[in-house]
Amino acid sequence: MKRLFTALLALGISFGVQAETWKFASEEDKTDVQDIYAQKFAEVIKKESGGKTKVRIYYYGQLGTENDIVELAANGTIQFVSVGTGHLGSYVPEVQAISLPYVLGTNEEVTREILTSSKAIYEDLAPKFESVNLKLLSMLSEGEMVWGANKPIRSPEDFANQKIRTFTSTIPVETYKTFGATPTPLSWGEVYGSLQLKTIDGMVNPIYFIYNAKWHEVQDYLMFPGQQPYVGTVSTNSKWFNGLSSEKQAMIKKAIKAADQAAYEYQLKINKENMDKIMKDRPDMQVVVLNEEERSRFKELSKSLHNTYYDVVENAYSDGDKAAARDGAKAILQKLISEVEAASQGS
Repeated sequence: MKRLFTALLALGISFGVQAETWKFASEEDKTDVQDIYAQKFAEVIKKESGGKTKVRIYYYGQLGTENDIVELAANGTIQFVSVGTGHLGSYVPEVQAISLPYVLGTNEEVTREILTSSKAIYEDLAPKFESVNLKLLSMLSEGEMVWGANKPIRSPEDFANQKIRTFTSTIPVETYKTFGATPTPLSWGEVYGSLQLKTIDGMVNPIYFIYNAKWHEVQDYLMFPGQQPYVGTVSTNSKWFNGLSSEKQAMIKKAIKAADQAAYEYQLKINKENMDKIMKDRPDMQVVVLNEEERSRFKELSKSLHNTYYDVVENAYSDGDKAAARDGAKAILQKLISEVEAASQGS
C-alpha cells in the first residue's frame, strides 16, 4: 500500500486539495521582457499560495497570434495575457492614447511612474477594458522604440517609399502614414523573413527585442527618434478575477507589483547589453540619434494624430454613444499629457 501511495504521488496524483494552474500567455518569447514579467509573477503566486496555485506561461505562437491570445483571455480560456498596446486597439479603442507618439516620451523614470500609477490609465482607461471582459492589471515600458532601415532616416522625406512593419491597431498604422512611410502591419514572427526578402524595408521596436529577434542581421541602420517607449499591458479575465476570493485577488496584486519591478530593472539592463551585442555582431551598423530639430518635425506631425485617435474611438461606438466616446477619449489623452508633464518636471 505504501508503495502504491508513493507511485501515485510521483505521477502527480495527490490526496489533498490539488494545485490549480493559471494560464498566462505572452506575445513574446523566453528571455524577453514580458517573459521576465511572467516568470516573476508566477514565482510570487507560487510562493504566496504555498504551492497551491501555479502559473503556466505560454510564449509567442503557442496559442496563436497577439490578437488570438487577447481573445482567449477575454473569453476565459486563459486567465492572463500580456501584449503591447498596439495590439489592443480593436478591443479597447481608447488604449491607443498610449500608442500616440511623443505623448509618454522616453524618460524611463517618468514612464514607469505614469504606467504604474496614472489616474488617466487606472481610473479612466481601465474601466474600458471591462466592456470586453478584461481587467487591466498593469502597463510596462520595454524601452525606447527604435526605427530600423537600410538607409538613414532623419526626416519625413526619408520615409518616402519605405515599407515599415507596424502593429495591428489603427494609431501605429496612421502614425507611419503621417510620417511619410508605407505601414505594413505584421505579427512579429513574420518580420525577419520579410526584411530578408525586402518585402518590407524597416521596422520599429526596442533594442533588446531587435537583437533577440535577430532583426539587426537584416538592417543596416538603427535610428533613435526619441518618439516613445514600447508599452506592454498585462490583463486578466474580468469575470474570473471578480469571482476570486479577496485573498487571491490580493495575491495577484502583490505578484503584479513584484513583476513590475523585475521587468523594469530587466529592460534597462537588457536594452543596454543587447545594444552592445548588436555592435559586436555588426560593427558596420550605423546608429543615428535624431537631434532636437529633427525630432521636432516628427513631433509636429504627430499632433494631427490626436484627432485621428478621437475619430477612431468615436467610430468604434454606436450613434448614440459617439459624442460621449469622443469626449471621453479627449479627457483621457489630455489628462495623460498633463500627468506626463507634471512627472517630467518632478524628475
